[in-house]
Amino acid sequence: MRTYVRPMPPGLCPWFIVPRATCTCRRGSAESRVRLRPHSSRERVKGYPSSTIRRAVMPGNLFDQIAEYYDLLHEDVDYAAECTLLEDIFRRFLHRRPASVLDLGCGTGSHALILAERGYRVTGIDASTGMLRVARAKARGRRNPAFVCADMRGFDLGRTFDAIVCMDGAYTHLLTERDLLAHLRAVRRHLSPGGVYVFEFAQALRKETVGPDWIVREGPPRIVWLYDLAFDRRRHLVTAKNRFFAFDADRVRRRFVGTYATRVTSVLSLKKLLARGEMSLLGVYSTDGTSRVRPLRRDDPLPIAVAKP
Repeated sequence: MRTYVRPMPPGLCPWFIVPRATCTCRRGSAESRVRLRPHSSRERVKGYPSSTIRRAVMPGNLFDQIAEYYDLLHEDVDYAAECTLLEDIFRRFLHRRPASVLDLGCGTGSHALILAERGYRVTGIDASTGMLRVARAKARGRRNPAFVCADMRGFDLGRTFDAIVCMDGAYTHLLTERDLLAHLRAVRRHLSPGGVYVFEFAQALRKETVGPDWIVREGPPRIVWLYDLAFDRRRHLVTAKNRFFAFDADRVRRRFVGTYATRVTSVLSLKKLLARGEMSLLGVYSTDGTSRVRPLRRDDPLPIAVAKP
């Protein structure tokens, strides 16, 4: 799933959504740390790109509520380029092309479907039945990929994979060290010898954005997302109070109100946590919206990490 909060939390909730140039999307101040992608004008905004916010703060049943709008809200995301980025990492850190890939927090299956088309045997897991319903509809008639409803904190698929990936800020939904360690141990159990875990995480920034902001997508359907961000430095959590409305003409078709959080971490803390989970950090990179990894930028809100047992 893709979400993120910072200027809204990461993930669906902290990482928000940004439409293509064909859509009209407006947001409030540019200071929010939401994962919003650049607008149709392709201007860069401070903090998280639009897509980041959408996902990060919306675990479980809220993703069920937004599932039918998720791909629409992320129509600006170049999933093919992100899969090419993953393949670049596979080439760097694996001795051979992986035959099997596990996609954690797969959401509506956009990465899984592209990787399957490129010849990988893919399994995607997600805790949201609504998101998986969309993913299975998109994969109808195909044996590959397969989708399983499971919790990232403790899943058991009875097999191992050559590579495991976790994109779109899904990792940021793990809010406590207990959850993170349970997740890493499940990842380790499911990695084949020599396999790697590739995941995006919310890097702690020197200054977190707080306060209210908003996103409007002109329809159809018209979507209005209002949020108010707060940062708890002691607990390393960005929280967002959200109000989401989707309109069919002048009628409200879908709404939800809720407060959710995503976790931010430093590279040093990530390295220590991986060690406790009996894994080692191989590298942390920025991507700068390209299909190749780049040296890590200190101001990158959502870098990509590579780890192995």
